[in-house]
Amino acid sequence: MRPLNILCSSTRQWNPGDEWIALGIRRLFRTLYPERVVNWVLYDRGPDCFLEPWVASARRPHLLGNSYQPAEEMPAVDLMVIAGTPEWIGPHLEPLARIRHTSAAPVFYLGIDYPSTELPCSPDDVRMLSKALIVTRGGIARQALQALGIQAHILPCPALFAAPCEYPARGLKSIGIVLQNDRVANQAVSAQLKARMLDMLRVLQPRFSVKIICNYIDEYLEFSSSVDCPVCYSYDSGDYFRLLSDCDMVISTRLHSALIANSLLKPAIITNTEPRVRSAVEVCPYIFVREPEDVAGFLQRFEPDPVTRSLFNWKRNQEAQYLDILRGALQEHGLY
Repeated sequence: MRPLNILCSSTRQWNPGDEWIALGIRRLFRTLYPERVVNWVLYDRGPDCFLEPWVASARRPHLLGNSYQPAEEMPAVDLMVIAGTPEWIGPHLEPLARIRHTSAAPVFYLGIDYPSTELPCSPDDVRMLSKALIVTRGGIARQALQALGIQAHILPCPALFAAPCEYPARGLKSIGIVLQNDRVANQAVSAQLKARMLDMLRVLQPRFSVKIICNYIDEYLEFSSSVDCPVCYSYDSGDYFRLLSDCDMVISTRLHSALIANSLLKPAIITNTEPRVRSAVEVCPYIFVREPEDVAGFLQRFEPDPVTRSLFNWKRNQEAQYLDILRGALQEHGLY
């Protein structure tokens, strides 16, 4: 049987969350095709690939990265997967959308959402969306698509399926805290939220074994020299499953760190209440939204063992639903 060729829109060495989404999708396809080789081709939509990131669609010329550079035609692929949020529309995807009509390959949008119901859709975007399988990770994008007459499923972000192993939490002794800083141009939190998270850290340290997890080098450089507890970081997104494996609870300002905690069968608390984050966690009952000042009281009453058992059953149910949707769409296109 020949390999199945899939072009996946994602990033490398830009945002670990993007890589966890793509990894979760790849694990789902591995379950669907246990004996078939799948060739994954990357379309890198990372901002460093563009002359004017987030503003214009012109890509930097002569990029040497190991990814597909849009030309006049699509490569010989059987399927195109647009993975994750928010660059599933707009300038970063436009080079791919412009040449979509030269390929007969179906398009799957998986794990998408948006901060508002006003979608900046180009005619090429609408043309792609109207014929695609779409699974949103939250209600905002689904509502916006429905306003355009485009139907979509809603399930948790595929990062839920990213972990290679599961390490269920049975007690509540070790806490992993995922911190962001307020000094970078992208992926920053407010100075106020950072300060509140550091105050929370000082409250939790006497009660738990605490370590800080940093997803970005900027955060690692700041917090490794300023906090009095272990600070963990890796440039390799795959290392974070190991870094979180000994935590009983993960507290995060980042959505996808909370999602991979659930992927590892660990409950999570998210302290970021931005609309795009709240939209995604509304379908994730084991990511608890709390203000930093309320976390200590929440943990005092928290019983991890029954929550972990329920999380196990819920994750299996979500996976089964995702596989059913993908299987049906693949069968429709003669790919399964």
